[in-house]
Order: sequence, then C-alpha cells, then structure tokens
Amino acid sequence: MRTCVLLLAGTMSNRSFANDGHTTPSIFTGTHFIRSLHSFDSLITVHSTAKVCACQILNLRSNNHHIMNAVVFAEKTNEAGQANFTKARIRLEREKRILRALFYNKIEVIGKTTAATDCNTLFQQLKKKKDNLLLYEVLDADVAVR
Repeated sequence: MRTCVLLLAGTMSNRSFANDGHTTPSIFTGTHFIRSLHSFDSLITVHSTAKVCACQILNLRSNNHHIMNAVVFAEKTNEAGQANFTKARIRLEREKRILRALFYNKIEVIGKTTAATDCNTLFQQLKKKKDNLLLYEVLDADVAVR
C-alpha cells in the first residue's frame, strides 16, 4: 500500500510541471506573455455567427409583487443563413408558461418584437426608445427545454 502511494505521488509530481515543463518557476517576460495570449486566443475561437432575437415586454404580477416593463429575450443562432424566429418565439412562450405556473398569477404582454440581431443590441435599441425597461432574462433558444 505504501509503495502504491509513493508511486502515485511520484507520478503526479512528474506531471505537474510549471512554465513549459520546468519544475522551477521562471521570470514571466513579455515574450512569455505574448505567447500565452496567442495560445489563449487559439483556445477560444469564436465563430461570428448571426443571431436572431425575439423579445416580449411584460408586466408581471403576483399576490405580493409587481414588475412593470420586464423585458424577456430569446436568442437563437442562425442556421444555414436563414432567420429562424419561430424557435425563439416558442422559447419565449415556454418561459412565460413556467413563470405563470411558478411565480406570477398574471402576465400581461405589452409589447413584442423580433430582430435579426443579438439580444444585447436589440435591448440597447429598445432602451433608447423607452428608458424604464427592466432586463429580466435572456434565454438561449438553441438549448432545448422540456
């Protein structure tokens, strides 16, 4: 048993190297920093895909709570270049059913819109028109919810 623990500890210490395989720390220079940035950028390659956004402005009311002008968004990634607003709208309707079942007695839709842009941009555009909007939630319509 003791031999097994020593063997495991030796294996772990050999694999836990810092700074490109060296066991001792080295000075972090500008070239190391630039190299780490390049490797980090290669890890998070973000594909610039177009998004569509469906939005509803709601008044939410429960027995003891009232929220006016709550904005709920559903964002969907475009597939094959076609705007798919239907799935985003369906995701919004499901979320409203969940909100009604669990939290709020009355949900009143006071406005709705769709846009071929991401939800953050749409919210900024709506906020310029109506200042008292409250961002309630941004839903991901790409994820299936049951």
